[in-house]
Amino acid sequence: MRSLLLIVILLFLHGCAQKDLTKRVVADMVINYYTPYSSVDILVPQSIDVFWIKKSGKKAQAKVCYQFRFLTDYHALVTYIKKNPNSHFAKFDLGLVALLGRKFGDFKKNEIKSRCDIATFEKKYNKWVLRSL
Repeated sequence: MRSLLLIVILLFLHGCAQKDLTKRVVADMVINYYTPYSSVDILVPQSIDVFWIKKSGKKAQAKVCYQFRFLTDYHALVTYIKKNPNSHFAKFDLGLVALLGRKFGDFKKNEIKSRCDIATFEKKYNKWVLRSL
Protein backbone atom coordinates (compact mmCIF):
# COMPACT_ATOMS: atom_id res chain seq x y z
CA MET A 1 0.00 0.00 0.00
CA ARG A 2 2.87 2.33 0.86
CA SER A 3 4.42 1.66 -2.55
CA LEU A 4 1.16 2.46 -4.32
CA LEU A 5 0.91 5.79 -2.49
CA LEU A 6 4.53 6.57 -3.41
CA ILE A 7 3.82 5.74 -7.04
CA VAL A 8 0.72 7.96 -7.14
CA ILE A 9 2.65 10.85 -5.58
CA LEU A 10 5.55 10.37 -7.99
CA LEU A 11 3.23 10.24 -11.00
CA PHE A 12 1.52 13.42 -9.83
CA LEU A 13 4.85 15.16 -9.38
CA HIS A 14 6.01 13.79 -12.71
CA GLY A 15 2.99 15.35 -14.40
CA CYS A 16 3.81 18.69 -12.80
CA ALA A 17 7.52 18.36 -13.52
CA GLN A 18 9.63 20.97 -15.19
CA LYS A 19 10.27 20.73 -18.90
CA ASP A 20 14.01 20.35 -18.26
CA LEU A 21 15.68 16.99 -17.65
CA THR A 22 17.11 17.28 -14.14
CA LYS A 23 18.64 14.66 -11.84
CA ARG A 24 15.39 14.53 -9.85
CA VAL A 25 13.31 13.97 -13.00
CA VAL A 26 15.68 11.17 -14.12
CA ALA A 27 15.47 9.50 -10.68
CA ASP A 28 11.66 9.67 -10.74
CA MET A 29 11.54 8.12 -14.20
CA VAL A 30 13.78 5.23 -13.09
CA ILE A 31 11.51 4.56 -10.08
CA ASN A 32 8.44 4.65 -12.34
CA TYR A 33 10.13 2.28 -14.79
CA TYR A 34 10.53 -0.44 -12.14
CA THR A 35 7.42 0.20 -10.05
CA PRO A 36 4.39 0.32 -12.32
CA TYR A 37 0.94 -0.37 -10.95
CA SER A 38 1.63 -3.87 -9.70
CA SER A 39 -0.89 -6.00 -7.84
CA VAL A 40 1.90 -7.16 -5.52
CA ASP A 41 4.60 -5.19 -3.73
CA ILE A 42 7.79 -6.56 -5.25
CA LEU A 43 10.48 -4.01 -4.48
CA VAL A 44 11.27 -0.81 -2.60
CA PRO A 45 13.77 1.76 -3.90
CA GLN A 46 16.65 2.26 -1.45
CA SER A 47 18.74 4.83 -3.33
CA ILE A 48 19.01 6.33 -6.78
CA ASP A 49 22.04 8.37 -7.85
CA VAL A 50 22.25 10.25 -11.14
CA PHE A 51 25.92 10.93 -11.92
CA TRP A 52 25.63 12.86 -15.16
CA ILE A 53 23.20 13.93 -17.85
CA LYS A 54 24.29 14.57 -21.44
CA LYS A 55 21.81 16.30 -23.74
CA SER A 56 22.05 16.62 -27.49
CA GLY A 57 19.02 18.25 -29.08
CA LYS A 58 16.00 16.01 -28.51
CA LYS A 59 18.07 13.09 -27.18
CA ALA A 60 19.73 12.65 -23.80
CA GLN A 61 21.58 10.06 -21.75
CA ALA A 62 22.16 9.78 -18.02
CA LYS A 63 24.29 7.49 -15.90
CA VAL A 64 22.10 6.14 -13.10
CA CYS A 65 23.06 3.84 -10.21
CA TYR A 66 20.30 2.49 -8.00
CA GLN A 67 19.56 0.01 -5.22
CA PHE A 68 16.34 -1.88 -4.60
CA ARG A 69 15.29 -4.06 -1.68
CA PHE A 70 13.16 -6.96 -2.82
CA LEU A 71 10.06 -7.87 -0.82
CA THR A 72 9.72 -11.35 -2.30
CA ASP A 73 11.77 -14.04 -4.06
CA TYR A 74 12.07 -14.14 -7.83
CA HIS A 75 11.49 -17.90 -7.77
CA ALA A 76 8.29 -17.44 -5.72
CA LEU A 77 6.92 -14.96 -8.28
CA VAL A 78 7.68 -17.27 -11.21
CA THR A 79 6.18 -20.27 -9.41
CA TYR A 80 3.01 -18.32 -8.61
CA ILE A 81 2.64 -17.24 -12.25
CA LYS A 82 3.07 -20.84 -13.48
CA LYS A 83 0.54 -22.21 -10.97
CA ASN A 84 -1.99 -19.40 -11.49
CA PRO A 85 -1.79 -18.38 -15.17
CA ASN A 86 -5.23 -16.74 -15.12
CA SER A 87 -4.58 -14.59 -12.05
CA HIS A 88 -4.49 -10.80 -12.27
CA PHE A 89 -0.81 -10.89 -11.30
CA ALA A 90 0.09 -13.37 -14.06
CA LYS A 91 -1.83 -11.42 -16.70
CA PHE A 92 -0.57 -7.94 -15.89
CA ASP A 93 2.77 -8.31 -14.11
CA LEU A 94 4.47 -11.05 -16.12
CA GLY A 95 6.47 -8.47 -18.08
CA LEU A 96 7.65 -6.79 -14.87
CA VAL A 97 8.76 -10.12 -13.38
CA ALA A 98 10.65 -10.97 -16.58
CA LEU A 99 12.31 -7.54 -16.60
CA LEU A 100 13.39 -7.87 -12.95
CA GLY A 101 14.78 -11.35 -13.61
CA ARG A 102 16.77 -10.06 -16.58
CA LYS A 103 18.11 -7.01 -14.74
CA PHE A 104 18.67 -8.44 -11.24
CA GLY A 105 18.88 -12.21 -11.64
CA ASP A 106 17.58 -14.59 -8.97
CA PHE A 107 16.80 -12.14 -6.14
CA LYS A 108 15.77 -13.25 -2.66
CA LYS A 109 13.35 -11.73 -0.16
CA ASN A 110 14.89 -8.72 1.68
CA GLU A 111 17.96 -8.82 -0.56
CA ILE A 112 19.31 -5.45 -1.69
CA LYS A 113 20.64 -5.41 -5.24
CA SER A 114 22.52 -2.60 -6.98
CA ARG A 115 22.81 -1.71 -10.63
CA CYS A 116 24.25 1.03 -12.82
CA ASP A 117 22.84 1.76 -16.27
CA ILE A 118 22.90 4.37 -18.98
CA ALA A 119 19.35 5.67 -19.39
CA THR A 120 18.32 7.02 -22.80
CA PHE A 121 15.71 9.76 -23.13
CA GLU A 122 13.89 11.43 -26.00
CA LYS A 123 12.03 14.73 -25.98
CA LYS A 124 8.52 14.38 -27.39
CA TYR A 125 5.83 17.05 -27.30
CA ASN A 126 8.07 19.23 -25.14
CA LYS A 127 8.42 16.48 -22.50
CA TRP A 128 11.27 14.07 -21.78
CA VAL A 129 10.43 10.37 -22.11
CA LEU A 130 12.51 7.42 -20.91
CA ARG A 131 13.30 5.22 -23.94
CA SER A 132 15.61 2.59 -22.47
CA LEU A 133 17.34 1.65 -19.26
